[in-house]
Amino acid sequence: MLLQNSEVQICRTLRIAGAVKGAHRHDHLKDKTVKHDESKEMEVVKDSTGALCFGSVLIATVTFGATFAVPGGYIADDHNNGGTPILARRYAFDAFIASNTLAFVFSVMSTMGLMHSGSPLLNPRSRKMHFVISSYLVLISITSLTAAFALGAYVVLAPVAHKSAVTTCVLSSLVLLYMNVEFIWRRLLLLPTLRTRKGLIWAWVYSAYVITASMVSGYWPLIFVFGWAAHTNQAMT
Repeated sequence: MLLQNSEVQICRTLRIAGAVKGAHRHDHLKDKTVKHDESKEMEVVKDSTGALCFGSVLIATVTFGATFAVPGGYIADDHNNGGTPILARRYAFDAFIASNTLAFVFSVMSTMGLMHSGSPLLNPRSRKMHFVISSYLVLISITSLTAAFALGAYVVLAPVAHKSAVTTCVLSSLVLLYMNVEFIWRRLLLLPTLRTRKGLIWAWVYSAYVITASMVSGYWPLIFVFGWAAHTNQAMT
């Protein structure tokens, strides 16, 4: 989340492009001091912590409930394996369980980190570190929760309404796209600057690398979920 900040992106791009830091002479920059208002930063962290904590707790609550109300329901107690999920051992169901578990784990971890970032007993540096980590974990839990919703809908709809199941998955992916659309747009806006400094090919390659790295860091739970489901199904056969 911090790396997607506009100011951070501009500073990183200028540093990569080899731009001079400002229009002042270098010997004059030594005489200039920047006042660092730490109390104001902590106030921002405190306000942001409340909003993120609400979201992480909500995700943990939803995923906890989904674990015991799985799609398809449970086998009746008077049958073999009574009380177990009806759709168990299916690829989409295993992927649903994995994504739902990731969403729960990361949301709980994020909540714990936000509790530390909002605690005045810790030093400001530790509070900011916990806040940055928790912000990332919230994004990861949102990715996992979105995948869990899409997979849960797919596993119950696919046998009777395959087109509706696929449509649900496609529409759910809009959430994941929204998470990175602003970041991608900002990178594209910085392309002219990089092209002027480093050339067209270098600018496109570097921008593609940054966008890909950002998407992998946010979407890696999807790789894990589908890979794990494939592994478990292969092991059963």
